[in-house]
Amino acid sequence: MSISDQVGSTAAPRVTEPPVVRTGSIVAFLAAYLGAFLIIIVPISISLAVKVAEIAPDNKEGALGTISAVGALLALLGNPVFGALSDRTTSRFGMRRPWVLGGTLVSVAALIGLAFAESVFVVGALWAVTQLALNAVLAGLAAFIPDRVPESQRGKVSGFTGIAQNLAPLVGIVVANQGLNAGFGTPGLFILPSLLGLVLVAVYVVSVRDRVLSPNLKPPFRAADIYGVFIFNPRQNPDFGWAWIGRFLIILAYSFTTTYQVYFLTDRFGYDVKEVANVQQLLLLVSVGALTLSAAVSGFISDKTGKRKVFVFIASAIMAVGAALSAFSFDLWLYVIAAAITGAGTGAYFAVDLALVTDVLPDKESAAAKDMGVFNIANALPQSIAPAIAPGLLAIGGVGGNYVALFLGAAISAILGAITVIPIKKVR
Repeated sequence: MSISDQVGSTAAPRVTEPPVVRTGSIVAFLAAYLGAFLIIIVPISISLAVKVAEIAPDNKEGALGTISAVGALLALLGNPVFGALSDRTTSRFGMRRPWVLGGTLVSVAALIGLAFAESVFVVGALWAVTQLALNAVLAGLAAFIPDRVPESQRGKVSGFTGIAQNLAPLVGIVVANQGLNAGFGTPGLFILPSLLGLVLVAVYVVSVRDRVLSPNLKPPFRAADIYGVFIFNPRQNPDFGWAWIGRFLIILAYSFTTTYQVYFLTDRFGYDVKEVANVQQLLLLVSVGALTLSAAVSGFISDKTGKRKVFVFIASAIMAVGAALSAFSFDLWLYVIAAAITGAGTGAYFAVDLALVTDVLPDKESAAAKDMGVFNIANALPQSIAPAIAPGLLAIGGVGGNYVALFLGAAISAILGAITVIPIKKVR
């Protein structure tokens, strides 16, 4: 990156549009994003559910729900705090990189410990540490786009970011499957993907120069300010408020369907643990293929036309269709088709919604990471709420495993998420 990107070289915070980002920096950022999500998504997708089922087979749904909810709550609390601290970091190493590297090392160490844990309490405690540390990483990475990417590139970079995020489960499960098939057992489901994630994050830390904040430009931060990092005024920033609600509803829909996917496959289709990993690999291959094509096309067209809202609206509606079809998928291949539809909607959504959010941030110049942290509450909070709501949906009708109700709940949430984009005025 050029010296003009650094904050510390001027007498006031940067207020000009950042220069065009070089391809090498974008590739390194995407590698880090993929790496961070390898660390966190693989446990969410499969390994945490497998671990809980091993040590608490008679209460696996309740134990997994509690562990997931506590971890997501800490993610909710940690992301904006780490974002605000990142905005005030004056290290010569940069504003973001200390948090990215430190959080990665802590989260990987916690996952390695979790892989060998033998009680629900220890699993829950180490998963909480993982979530908290990993959100320091995500807070630092989230600032890359508002820090360094000009508006003319945001749709494209956001599109590839969405691809990287959603490619992580496929890459992670392929790697985890190799460990499982090689005889590493359940620990391999945690250790191999997280070590690969660490390597990818290290590429970014070593190769991409960071913004450096001069100490005389450091915003003040008091203990009382911690409360402020969790709030924003929707009346002053209504577009940001609507974007926040929309992301919350979409992630709620996503969390309904992903948190219990392992149990859905075992309960409805009768697969065992090793078979589930193989089936998930097939599902992810199909969905990621649809997602990649959708994200690339949507991000490109969005940049060319300057339009964001229509893509987010249509993508959310497509995700609702995929969830509704999943509800009535009593044949695996119908569920595969539903996964492809959901993947197409997810790709278009994450490709353009991140660009939309970046365009409506309240303060892109001096509080980008903090504002992205507030926005990331919309990513974390549903992951805490969904495990609390899902057992109630699964129990509708007086019998366990009512996945029709669970997936229809996801579809309704996605439809509501589509509607929230309509009132946004600052972007087209």
